[in-house]
Amino acid sequence: MPGRSAFLSRARRAELSLIAVTVVWGLTFSMVKETLESIPPFVFMSYRFILAFLVLAAVSGRRLARIDRGTAAAGLLLGVFLYGAYSFQTFGLQYTSAGNAGFITGLFVVFVPILSTVILRKRPNLRSVLSVIVATVGLGMLSLQPGLGVNAGDALLLACAFALALHIIYMDRFVERHDLMLLTLLQMGVVAVLQTGSALIFEDFVMPAGGYAWTTIIVCGVLASAVAFFVQAWAQREISPVRTSVVLIMEPVFSVLFGIVLLGETLTWRGWLGCSLMLAGMLITEIRPERRRERDGATAASA
Repeated sequence: MPGRSAFLSRARRAELSLIAVTVVWGLTFSMVKETLESIPPFVFMSYRFILAFLVLAAVSGRRLARIDRGTAAAGLLLGVFLYGAYSFQTFGLQYTSAGNAGFITGLFVVFVPILSTVILRKRPNLRSVLSVIVATVGLGMLSLQPGLGVNAGDALLLACAFALALHIIYMDRFVERHDLMLLTLLQMGVVAVLQTGSALIFEDFVMPAGGYAWTTIIVCGVLASAVAFFVQAWAQREISPVRTSVVLIMEPVFSVLFGIVLLGETLTWRGWLGCSLMLAGMLITEIRPERRRERDGATAASA
């Protein structure tokens, strides 16, 4: 059974790599929260993704000559989805609570299996559906507070969640066909251009002031963008979109934990229970790890 063991080893490495990405995103949440007090969000994201693009361009070297029309089109589409997610979230946060924002943004984990069935023609298995349900309930307990209502910002955040789900779904389609480094480079370039344009239209384009702001930009640009999205692309060669989404939804858990450690924030019993359920949702599929070709137990409808 060496082939199966080797496969599981690759899948495990992919999952652990994605968990590392959520840890980085969770850490940077606290950093960004503080940095945005001194720099507008679109301006911050412009610096962040320009840096990510430059880093990947430097690393890509001679690969740049291999960019073809197909890779460019794939990178453009993924970049637009990513820009949409960040932009909808930025505007939505202005009109709703942090709890609503965290919960609704995390609903991409619900959209992914639906879109996987509709777009990829692959149906998730029962265990994957159960993991999504458990993780979503946990997300609700962690994010939502009793008595919160629905407002206009929630619709924008729902659009953010949908864009994130589309990004995961189409990433799954493209990772087998294109060079991952170039695919990530083009995404960062598209987001950088669109975020810079948004900053020039909606905000005053200012220079970051102080070492902390630059440190945040460097950490977010290099680790939370260039490295993180390359790792996501690599991981999606090994695990399915639904599995990817359930792992990535752990970001709010690490955001909360780092908020407790770095910002002195507190967490109620509901929050701890929510974190536990989200972890349980991620671990459910570990009972019987899926093989890559099963793609969450789904095969193409036409197969």
